[in-house]
Amino acid sequence: MENKYIRDCIKENIDTIYEIDKTGSSYNWTKSMFLEELENKNSFFKILYFNDVIVGYIIYHVVIDEAEILNIVIDNKVKRQNFGKYLLEQTLNNLAKQNIKTVFLEVGEKNVPAINLYLKFGFEQYGIRKEYYKNKEHALLMKKAIYNL
Repeated sequence: MENKYIRDCIKENIDTIYEIDKTGSSYNWTKSMFLEELENKNSFFKILYFNDVIVGYIIYHVVIDEAEILNIVIDNKVKRQNFGKYLLEQTLNNLAKQNIKTVFLEVGEKNVPAINLYLKFGFEQYGIRKEYYKNKEHALLMKKAIYNL
């Protein structure tokens, strides 16, 4: 039986998260960046498990009634199996329960799978950051209004 669940990240998870990020993302974070998120009181760092194996993570900040998704990455070994959809859906449901009104994120303009996922969840583009990433790729700015479910 398949078993998906989400838990808070702890320091002991960082090496695994770092490896997933290196292979599953084009915009890699350092270990120290992950550790800083564990210490940030506005940061929520969640790990997605599948059959007791870490397969992805999401990091987002909450300030008053707004949230910003900083990073969501699924392990390359399990991509295209709806883990990203599951993680995003659970996160948005939890944010709605916390009375968050708006969720923001940025995504690389060439990251078509992620853009399509966000569009399916009702995110809309509201701006662009030119040459935002190290590779000079533009970042699309997206947001979604959340209503209590």
